[in-house]
Amino acid sequence: MRSAATRGPRFPPPPLPHDAAALSRAAVEAALAEGFVAAGVVAAAEPASFGIYARWIEGGYHGEMRWLERDFDARRRYDAILPHARSVLAVARSVPGRGDGNVAKYARGEDYHRVVRRHLRNVADRIRPLAPNGSRFRVCVDTAPLLERDVAVRAGLGGIGKSGLLIVPGVGSNVVLGELLTDVALAPTAAPREAEADLCRSCTACLDSCPTRAFLAPRLLDARKCLSYLTIEKRGPLTVDEEAALGGRLFGCDVCQDVCPWNAADDPAGEARGPAASIAPEDAAKLSEEAFRLAFFDTAIWRATRSGLVRNAEAALRREDPA
Repeated sequence: MRSAATRGPRFPPPPLPHDAAALSRAAVEAALAEGFVAAGVVAAAEPASFGIYARWIEGGYHGEMRWLERDFDARRRYDAILPHARSVLAVARSVPGRGDGNVAKYARGEDYHRVVRRHLRNVADRIRPLAPNGSRFRVCVDTAPLLERDVAVRAGLGGIGKSGLLIVPGVGSNVVLGELLTDVALAPTAAPREAEADLCRSCTACLDSCPTRAFLAPRLLDARKCLSYLTIEKRGPLTVDEEAALGGRLFGCDVCQDVCPWNAADDPAGEARGPAASIAPEDAAKLSEEAFRLAFFDTAIWRATRSGLVRNAEAALRREDPA
């Protein structure tokens, strides 16, 4: 008898749909109806950019984000997430925040993982009655071992800017991504874009404006220098230089997006809009574990942990009063 570790999927793949193109169109229409600003279907093939990702990991640019090493092999195989995976619906959703603040725009308001997951489940519910019997779906939002930007580019949502972020034409880069994996053989809905399509042309605003010079080259980020990494993913104390570079930020950094011409309509210097654009450092520095849980459990700020947020707040307070 085979062990659970070697046992294959408990279910076979569903039969082919009667009209794969119509089902794909229905999936995209359902995603747009759920408030996503872009959506597209692509085959669950090996990521085109996996070699680039592998070299990035080999260079150690991921820092303390060890799960990227642990899930390395899984990121090239969709069936590691959903057995018999054949197709992916990729979606992008605009972030809630605008304007200045010490909290990154995507983290203002309800945790985007919950928001995207909820709406993708609704998409699955919309198209399930149209799919063959026995069809299965799996919602993925950031935490699953997927190369999300690769999927989005191949699905035709946009291209990768010099910042390494997905740029959705007409929308910009202030988006979060999600995927709906299925074992249904859907038809691709658009010709895939080139990952490095000429969206940026000669513009290097993002590279030139990075406070810590974290970009080693276009689309090559040393995460260990990135302020988003330092305020969210790095555990333990900051160096004197890192603390100074934070510039009062408590969670994340939007500089490379704020200067991007594709995001000009967002008016990054305008009045802050959306909940939790800023957190008072003096309040954050005094948070107990219980107070942190009550305030941030349902937000992306939870990722920083209480100790990380307190550390960042104390750095901001020292910046205000260097004495």
